[in-house]
Amino acid sequence: MGRKQPVRKQTTAEGRGSKENGTKRQSTVRRQSKVASQQEDDGTQIETGAPKKSSGTKRVKRKEVEKTLNESNAYAQSLKQFTLATCETGIQALVEEFTRIKLMGQANIPAKTAFDANPEKNRYKDVFCIDESRVILTWPPGCTSDYVHANWLPVRGEKKFICTQGPTDKTVDDFWRLVWQEKTKAIVMLCGIMELGKKKCEQYWMDKAGEQMKVQSGITIKTTDVSETEKNLTLTKLELSVEGHDNFVVHHFLWKEWPDRGVPENFMACFRLLQRLKTYSPPTLVHCSAGIGRTGTICGLDMANQILNVGDRLVMADVIKELRQHRHGSVQTDVQYIYMHRVLIGLAENKKLVKHEEIAPFYESYENFIKGKS
Repeated sequence: MGRKQPVRKQTTAEGRGSKENGTKRQSTVRRQSKVASQQEDDGTQIETGAPKKSSGTKRVKRKEVEKTLNESNAYAQSLKQFTLATCETGIQALVEEFTRIKLMGQANIPAKTAFDANPEKNRYKDVFCIDESRVILTWPPGCTSDYVHANWLPVRGEKKFICTQGPTDKTVDDFWRLVWQEKTKAIVMLCGIMELGKKKCEQYWMDKAGEQMKVQSGITIKTTDVSETEKNLTLTKLELSVEGHDNFVVHHFLWKEWPDRGVPENFMACFRLLQRLKTYSPPTLVHCSAGIGRTGTICGLDMANQILNVGDRLVMADVIKELRQHRHGSVQTDVQYIYMHRVLIGLAENKKLVKHEEIAPFYESYENFIKGKS
C-alpha cells in the first residue's frame, strides 16, 4: 500500500495579491510612522509626552488634515523667506535698523502720568510705564493705589502677556495684587536676584518647598514644589490663597544665566519656553529687572512666531515698533535685536528649510558681532 502524497497548497492570484497587499500595508504604516515622527520634531527639540491611545472611533477629516498641512507649509515658507532675507541684509544693516527704531522711541514718548506720579514704585527713572496700556490695579476693593509698573501686551488681538519690572521691596505687594487680580497662571522671570553685585529684583517668593510668605494685601504665597525642567530653567509651583476666596496655583519659571542687556548662548531655549507657556491660559506675566530688555526679547519672539504661523511676511522692525507701542523701550539693545533674528534662522536650519551653507556667513558675522560686544 503506497504512502499518501502530501497535498500541495496552491497559491491563487487572490492569495498572492493578499500577500502583496499586506506587504504594501506594512510599508505604508512604516512611512506614516516616519512622517508622524518628523512632524513631532518642531525644530526646537521639545520633549513630548507619551502619545495618547486612540479610541478607534475618531477619524480625522480630510479637510482638517489639509488645513493643518497648508498652515504648516505657510509657516515654513514664511520662515524660509525671513531667513534668506535676513542673511542678505546682514548684521551691520540690522544694527543700523535698530538704531533708527531706538532713536524714534526716544523722540516720541507717550503719556506717562501714572509713572511720573509714583516715582517710589519705579525701579528705573528712564524705563517708562505708559498710560495707554498700563495694568490698573482694582484689587482689593477700596485700595487707594492702582499703580504698578506693568503693561498689557496683546498678540494678534489677545491680551497674552503682562510685561512688568522686577519687584522692588516697596512693590512686592503690588506685584502679587496684580497676579491675584488677573489670575495669572504662569510667571516668567528672566533675571537673577543679584547680577554682577547689583540687586536686580526682590526675592518675592520662597524658593524652598514647604515655605510660605504673606503680603500686606492678605495674599499668602506657599511654595509646594521646586524642580529643574531643563538646564538653567527652574520651575516653582506656588499656591496662592486669600481668606474667603478659592486658592489657585501659579507656575513660576526662573531662567538663570541670561545676562542683563545681553543674550543667552542657547538659541532654541526661547522657543522651548514659549512652547511650555502655550499650556497656560493667558495672561502670562513676564519680567526681568527693567521689564523691557530680556522681557521684550521673549515676547517679541512670540509675536514674530505668531506672524509666521499664519504665513504672513515677517519684518522684525515692525514687530519691535508694535511691541514698543505697548511696553515702551522693549528690546533694549542691538545685541538682543540681532539675537531674535539669529534664533529664527537657527529654527529654520533645524527644520531643514535652508542649507547650512546659505546661512553660514550670517552665523560667522553673528559670532564676531557678539565677541566685539563682549
